[in-house]
Amino acid sequence: MKEKIEVEKFKELILDMYRGFPNYRFHGMVEAVIKTEEDRQRLIKHGFLIKEKTDNGNQYGLGPNSLPLVSAWKTEQLTKQINYLTWAILFLSIVILVVTIVGILK
Repeated sequence: MKEKIEVEKFKELILDMYRGFPNYRFHGMVEAVIKTEEDRQRLIKHGFLIKEKTDNGNQYGLGPNSLPLVSAWKTEQLTKQINYLTWAILFLSIVILVVTIVGILK
């Protein structure tokens, strides 16, 4: 049975790698999330990862195509936060309106 990459774990891996970008290379993290060498090679081929051979084994870094992916995820996160804040402002506006009307009527 062919093993699939879990999307959320892959997303967390790329975002974790982005925090140290471009100075850090990771050994072990990539292998833990992306189990098969075939999948890792595909990600390297498409520019999402880079592979460097060192004395400690293979180390991976972010490739050039992973940065737009991170940007899209960050934009998605920002959009969710803006949506939440918009609803919070709407709620507070309604509360202020109700308090104002009650104050005027007294």
